[in-house]
Amino acid sequence: MQVYTATERRLVLVASCMAIFVNPLIGSMLNLALNAIGSDLHCSAHQLGWIASIFFISSVATMVPAARLADIIGKRKVFVAGAVIAMVSLLLCTLSQNIQMLYLFRGMSGIGTACIASTSISMIADVYPKEIRGSALAWNTACVYIGASVGPSLGGLITDVLGWRYVFILVVPFLVIGIATILRFPHNISNTEGEPFDAKGSAIYILSVLLIMFGLISLPETYAAAMMVIGFIVLGFFVREECRTRYPIMHMSLFRNSKFTRSLAALFLNYAASYSVSFFLSLYLQNIGRMTPTEAGMMLMIQPVIQVVFTLLAGRIVDRMDLRILPTTGMTLTLVGIVILFVSLGIEYDPFMIYVSLAVMGVGFGLFSSPNTTATMAYVDREDYNKASALIATMRQVGMTTSMGVATCLISIYLGTSAAIAPENYPLLVDVMRAGWMVCIVFCAVGALFSWFRGKTTEV
Repeated sequence: MQVYTATERRLVLVASCMAIFVNPLIGSMLNLALNAIGSDLHCSAHQLGWIASIFFISSVATMVPAARLADIIGKRKVFVAGAVIAMVSLLLCTLSQNIQMLYLFRGMSGIGTACIASTSISMIADVYPKEIRGSALAWNTACVYIGASVGPSLGGLITDVLGWRYVFILVVPFLVIGIATILRFPHNISNTEGEPFDAKGSAIYILSVLLIMFGLISLPETYAAAMMVIGFIVLGFFVREECRTRYPIMHMSLFRNSKFTRSLAALFLNYAASYSVSFFLSLYLQNIGRMTPTEAGMMLMIQPVIQVVFTLLAGRIVDRMDLRILPTTGMTLTLVGIVILFVSLGIEYDPFMIYVSLAVMGVGFGLFSSPNTTATMAYVDREDYNKASALIATMRQVGMTTSMGVATCLISIYLGTSAAIAPENYPLLVDVMRAGWMVCIVFCAVGALFSWFRGKTTEV
């Protein structure tokens, strides 16, 4: 087994952290720029919801094929290619003259992010021994939350001072640092070098994801339900083909491991329950709360700042604990935070309860994310790290897409697809949020059950 030096481990960790930092940073900044984008590009609330959804759909569709490709040609190569694609697409976003152009370039960003996300966790697991892996993964997860924590304030400030297009330019230097750092890492880790790439399986997988995800986001339209049904049929065909293929892009044998599968289910439900919260709150604070983007961003910083602190604390102790405890506790606290929003928010603006909810959810996310990743990777063999890493990233993105799908579906039901957010629609906006948070509460409760009943283990 390859032994890596401390310097080599740091290079992988720094490169991974720099690149993985970009997605939550740009995503949280865009949430605060939504009103400005809507005004500039003349978009409805429903169209604004698609900005994030397009990104996640393209990311999910390419995540698993990218991971398989990384196993064949090397993880460093795919990581660098993804960072370059992400960097170019972000620069192109600044040139968008209409919402369709922005959709296209955000979709390109999703492809680049898929290449980064499908290799980052895997490379960390490859180079770090198990006794310190939890701490390394915690730093990686913390960088996600650091990006999410500084994003709202930066996004609000940049939108107020320079305009929404500049939020894309800000993140490019981090990708440059990530590329420069990983190129200094001398190993292009490859688990299955020389094996063929399953192009047929990749095409079927991408088609199934596109049909299901576009159908989900397009609900409650009639054609959307038909797309989802066809998508699931194609997905079933994909599963059958992968079981028969000698060199599949997705090894179905991983799902026979009940602990691994339940960990993925908990991960999916955690993000499905929580991702749309910041989307709704950014609209709520800037409209009903009458905040500027900068002011709203400062408030939304509360959750990710607390997440960073508790993620790092969890990373220090997770290696010595039953791997069920921290994730289940975290998801339960996230549930409590969403219940607080559901009960307290209305037309009458109450900032105190938002502070409390964001703080509770910050602790919850901090205790869940890194320990759940550590637990999930502990349930697979070393040769399956990249496959597991890709599935972790995929389920995270599918959860986010589902969360935004529920949000856009509810906006369509309550506000329609063309209505702008205006004072006369504020009661309907509150109804949308409350309906969305009720769905999130159900997701969280089920996710906590999956987290606890994954099975007891302390082996990492």
